[in-house]
Amino acid sequence: MTSRKAINSGMAVLTALAAAMVACSPASPGVERSREDNLIVARTGDIDLLDPSRATAFQTVQAMGLVYDTLVDTDHKGDLTTGLAKTWDTSDPQQLTLTLREGISFHNDEKLTATDAKATLERNLDQETGSVVRSYLLNIDTIEAPDPRTLTINLKRPDASLLTALSYTGNSILAKADIDGGRIGKEVNGTGPFRWQSWRQGQKLTLTGNQRYWNGAPKLKTVEFRVIPDESSIMSGMKAGSFHLGTVTDPAVARQVKDSQVKLITQPTTSYHVLQLNARRGPLKEPAVRQAIACAVNREEIVDTVYFGQAELTGPITSPAYRYHPTDGLPCQPGDLTKARQLLADAGHSDGFSLKTIVMLGEYNTSTNIAQVLQSQLAKIGVKLELDRQQTSVYVPNWLKAKFDAAVALNGGSTDPYLLYNRYFTNDGSLTVPAGYGSARLDALLREANATTDPATRQRLFGELQRQLLHDSPWVWLFRNQVHYLLSPKVSGFRALPTESLEYLRATSLT
Repeated sequence: MTSRKAINSGMAVLTALAAAMVACSPASPGVERSREDNLIVARTGDIDLLDPSRATAFQTVQAMGLVYDTLVDTDHKGDLTTGLAKTWDTSDPQQLTLTLREGISFHNDEKLTATDAKATLERNLDQETGSVVRSYLLNIDTIEAPDPRTLTINLKRPDASLLTALSYTGNSILAKADIDGGRIGKEVNGTGPFRWQSWRQGQKLTLTGNQRYWNGAPKLKTVEFRVIPDESSIMSGMKAGSFHLGTVTDPAVARQVKDSQVKLITQPTTSYHVLQLNARRGPLKEPAVRQAIACAVNREEIVDTVYFGQAELTGPITSPAYRYHPTDGLPCQPGDLTKARQLLADAGHSDGFSLKTIVMLGEYNTSTNIAQVLQSQLAKIGVKLELDRQQTSVYVPNWLKAKFDAAVALNGGSTDPYLLYNRYFTNDGSLTVPAGYGSARLDALLREANATTDPATRQRLFGELQRQLLHDSPWVWLFRNQVHYLLSPKVSGFRALPTESLEYLRATSLT
């Protein structure tokens, strides 16, 4: 999973039609007169919790990334850059020493020290926390804070991906006092560019600019995220001037931008759409059955039908620096129904079977459309997808506990392939339960690739990882995600990122 962030500002009196449109939505508060420093963001989903270490829903990750900071950050190209740590030393392959910036305070005015960073990482390593980033930290042996500015991480073995892992929102630095006081997940107290103001669940979240932010005060006084369940309503609201920024995933909605009053930015991401198969249940325990499903799915048809041909087919590896053939490893070409039926018959399932399939509502608008095309395709080989559409707050707990035969999912990406899959397919990964599959071969490939920084060796090992994943077919990989941002002409300074982070709201202003 990865990270996002949002925007807000001023508009005049809304037309009666626009006011009626937004007010009619049961999940939307009425539109008020906005100010030139109050940016309004419309999106279909709400946050689901207040603990960054446990955040999996994209909306939650984005919001937590605005109020909390990480030790390491990434720039708009995806390259590592400084965060709360101003420097780091990797000269010893089994030790990472970071020097923290001076004069940084949490939003409650308590000073940030290396002790806070130590307590945060130790909390994320504690299995009782349920941190989704725990598996990224398992090479850590001990953590020391010898003085307020120095954090030393001692490793069991070299770890090529650790710095990237420290840039993830799940590793945002928490106050030790809040950890000790049991306030994490109940109160929000970060060091980020925006402070927590209020949250009306299912309706709106309001953040205020942190005027003492160490990297420069935001230009916006407030950012208000409004939950608008329908993407077409987001588009209508943008055209009416009700919102300043809208995020949509449905290309059919994005194609409605035809006038200069709404600007469209389309950003491909490292996230990927996938049909997850729970290989620990029923017929899916058999490799040939999973391969049959992978063979029967015609990815290009889904892209053409749902995305008007505007999406990139992908295999397991979506990291830009690691490019492989998207189907090398499958025993067929996707969409080969004859091969799929043969594999099912060989496995003793020529009459087919049903799969209870969960589909998330709210996080991205095309989930149901993707699920329905998959349902139609797999019905041709006798595999019946029983679709159960669930809101984010229901879907995520069910997904984490693997309460499904199959799941239509949108999973976060990474610039490092190890961080894409170690949490799913290493023996001690933090998401092995929803992964629904594991093997000694996948575990070994991931660990070997993470133990070296040699580019050629990593390229070879991750290529083997991709082929093994496609051969085992625990999931059916479809295509890379893309997000469409709708911007008011009053918005300036916003930049869309492949990570889906909204961190550039800090540099955004309204004119």
